[in-house]
Amino acid sequence: MVEEKKYTGSVSDRLERLPFGTPQRNFLLMVTGGEWAETLMLLGNGAILALVASILHFSHVLATLVVPTSFFLGEFVGSIFFGWLGDQRGRRTVFLYNLLVFSGGMILAGLMSSAILIAVFVFIGGIGVGGEFPIVDTFTTEMMPGRERGKRLATVYTIAVTAGPVIAFLVYEMKLVAPPFYSWRIIFWFMGIIGIAIWAVRTRLNESPRWLEVHGKYDEADKIVKNWEDRIMKEKNLAKLPDVREVTDITPKRSRYRDIFSPDIRNRTIMMLIFQFFQSGIFYGFTSLAPLFLLTKGISLVHTLEFTFLIYSGFFFGSIFNVFIIDKVERKWGIITSALLAGVLGTLFAIETNVIAVVILGFIVTFILWNFSNFFHTYQAEIFPTRVRPTAAGTVYSVSRISTSILVPVITAFFLPHGVLASFGIIWVFILIVVVDLALLGPKASRLRVEQIAS
Repeated sequence: MVEEKKYTGSVSDRLERLPFGTPQRNFLLMVTGGEWAETLMLLGNGAILALVASILHFSHVLATLVVPTSFFLGEFVGSIFFGWLGDQRGRRTVFLYNLLVFSGGMILAGLMSSAILIAVFVFIGGIGVGGEFPIVDTFTTEMMPGRERGKRLATVYTIAVTAGPVIAFLVYEMKLVAPPFYSWRIIFWFMGIIGIAIWAVRTRLNESPRWLEVHGKYDEADKIVKNWEDRIMKEKNLAKLPDVREVTDITPKRSRYRDIFSPDIRNRTIMMLIFQFFQSGIFYGFTSLAPLFLLTKGISLVHTLEFTFLIYSGFFFGSIFNVFIIDKVERKWGIITSALLAGVLGTLFAIETNVIAVVILGFIVTFILWNFSNFFHTYQAEIFPTRVRPTAAGTVYSVSRISTSILVPVITAFFLPHGVLASFGIIWVFILIVVVDLALLGPKASRLRVEQIAS
């Protein structure tokens, strides 16, 4: 039943004119907490792969199937299911479940010893992670104004990416100080416990007013935005808020899954499906396999884990840099430029033999890749309308999970045996497809309201 609207325009008009204050900051911190917990596994699976292979005497191919492949398959399922659930039941509803699924899977995976059972519970943990990224992108996109939407989402990922060096360091320490039986298990348990703690904090989140309004729940949407308005006025000692610049009428409409292929957004969905399938080969072709690339170059496992820690720190510094440019560069050109730069520097990484130069180049590649990631995470949510935003973002993102499950093992099994340079040869194919796809079909999005982009 649609309620009678008691305010002029839409809640989006009011959210767009709000100065940044404590309500937005608290929202971002609660969103970031879960992102940080799940980024531990997202960026740590390569280092964990190397440790599990060493301790349990798995081949590189088997370890790849047990850890990153099962994890990304779980993300595939979770992205589609939780994306759809985010449209049907709300963004907040997903946040009440996905971290529990992730944590349960990780804790149980740490209790197993066989390859099959570890893979099963890593898969379950991946389902929880699959729900995280589309909803974080969607939720943040809907709560932040267009003028700084990219900056705020990039800040979320900047904090979250500190999980990369943390998990790389933890894997390194467990290899040195923990008994082999417990070394990799402690890492899984750590991720599970962190996830549960952050879930408890996240229960305080409110629903997205934009989602509520699209579903005709005007009173609840108005109450949440009014609370933010009152708190910001008090915090900043304002007699009145800035005027609403635009008046937008939102027609309530319940979404259906097939709406992501409706005439108004079909081309965008197809464009992002192509992009997401091949971008995973670019990002995870390096991220997941960086430890194996180092091992292939003849570097010992202990030194590989040390160097992986240094290389992964590039994610953090790259994300800090991205915060300052993401709203100043048109999003699709930022994605294209960073993909090409990652390819060039990655090729130099592949042919370099000096260990110090290899680590420096690896750092620069991860620096660039996280710019690439921040650009496309913002882009994949903002180009779709509110009525189907998480469904569309979850579906296109899920394709990257299934393609990672295909492309990373293919690189490991068929190209890595011929050397790191051969691996980057196939990665260049993925880069060129992504560049052509976005250049020809990608809409502009930077600094525009999501309602403008949708129209």
